[in-house]
Amino acid sequence: MTPRSDRFRLCATTAVLLLGVLALSGCGESSPPPATAASDDPVATLLALPMERLIAYDAEIELTPDQEEIKRAALTPIPAPCCSDRSAYTCCCQCNLGRAWWGLSKVLITEHGQSATEVQANVERWIRNVRPQGFAGDSCYTGRCSTAARHDGCSGMNPNRIVS
Repeated sequence: MTPRSDRFRLCATTAVLLLGVLALSGCGESSPPPATAASDDPVATLLALPMERLIAYDAEIELTPDQEEIKRAALTPIPAPCCSDRSAYTCCCQCNLGRAWWGLSKVLITEHGQSATEVQANVERWIRNVRPQGFAGDSCYTGRCSTAARHDGCSGMNPNRIVS
């Protein structure tokens, strides 16, 4: 064999391999639309934030009177998970669980422009994510304030010491 025929054989082999790779990878076909990741949905990203961050939002964000009215309208229909004889707006204390849903509602209102209906739905969604089996609604009255929210408690009372 001559060097010229070796080069030809190498080029032919490379071309066949390249065509095979392109065929296997679906080159030329239209690609499916990209799946929406949680990071593409800002609300889903917010709902996944740690409680510490949501509590920080509660401390950092000041609402205007109009925004406070949206928060009130959104949270009043929701029974507080830790004291269900109160609403999520008027929870019986400032526990870490309450601070977290207040922070979530504030950021949904101020940064995402959500209405009371949207805020209510997303806070309810967040509460379900925290404890999918639901809350008894009495942790404030039965000594479970220092129990993690995922175990039907309030996650503590000190925002600098969250029980998780």
